[in-house]
Amino acid sequence: MKQINLNSILFNQTLTREDILVHISQEEIYSHYIGEKITSGMIINSPLREDNVPSFGFFYHKNGGGTLMYNDLATKDCGDCFVFVARLYGLQFKDALKKIIFDFNLSDLEVTAEAKKLNKTKKVVQKKSINIGVKQRKWAIRDKKYWTQFGIKKQTLIKYNVVPIQYVFFNNYPVKLGSLAYAYLEFKDNVVSYKIYQPFDKKYKWINNANYTVHQGYTQLPKSGDLLIITKSLKDVMSIHDVMNIHSVALQSESVMMKTSVMEEYKSRFKKVVCLFDNDKAGKIFSKEFSTTYNIPCFFMPEIIGVTDFSDLVKTTGIEQAKKKFKEEFNKINK
Repeated sequence: MKQINLNSILFNQTLTREDILVHISQEEIYSHYIGEKITSGMIINSPLREDNVPSFGFFYHKNGGGTLMYNDLATKDCGDCFVFVARLYGLQFKDALKKIIFDFNLSDLEVTAEAKKLNKTKKVVQKKSINIGVKQRKWAIRDKKYWTQFGIKKQTLIKYNVVPIQYVFFNNYPVKLGSLAYAYLEFKDNVVSYKIYQPFDKKYKWINNANYTVHQGYTQLPKSGDLLIITKSLKDVMSIHDVMNIHSVALQSESVMMKTSVMEEYKSRFKKVVCLFDNDKAGKIFSKEFSTTYNIPCFFMPEIIGVTDFSDLVKTTGIEQAKKKFKEEFNKINK
């Protein structure tokens, strides 16, 4: 395949995703790069990894904006069509926009007053979302054994609305889960959402109907504090809470950014805000973009076999060593 120098592509530098979507649809973008017609509700083999069982789905975001999201049930990765192109080709977000503009021959577009008007008045068709429900079970010894390896206490699980479950319901259709399955309950704008976590189910480790503007651990934050860590999983939020006694929140995925206004809120409530994502290649790429976009520092856990995040560090090295290594890495951004 011929390599294209994206930096050499000439196009209107002010074009945004909204301007692009005036001329081509989200479905067209997905279909072009996947090689088959894509619509909401489809589940296919993942184009981003080796996948013998279809586990890569598409759905309209429930925020009412009509955004067609992809969701990889096996890796919990999700995003819109622009994030998908970035992930598919290993690009920064701005370069993914350039590639789409080039591939669809949109380089001559201008951001006209008419286009801006269309962006604001474009009719959005509301799609029916899948309702998720759960049936809880009692806490068991196996649950304690699983969570304590990350330094997480039962009262913390209760505080963060984590419950052990036996069944998940899709539009009232019951599916029995394995012996270790949990639901993360999140509450925003009087809406309850569920993130189903099955740590040992490789095919359906994550099932999520949460709005991606929901930050895990947000409702448990104090009004103000000295330090806030933004990370990528509720498990890390709870592990950091119990082991380090530090406040944190988690994005729904390491491919979804946040509203600038939300970051401004965090900065107004906490004296220092930093990000802590995975220490693998994808995590470091996202960290750089996140850190630059919101002008906050980032740090990583040490590169030890089996360790990509803080909860891994606790499991691998133990609580005392994890505390020590966390402080060592954190202090590097405070010099």
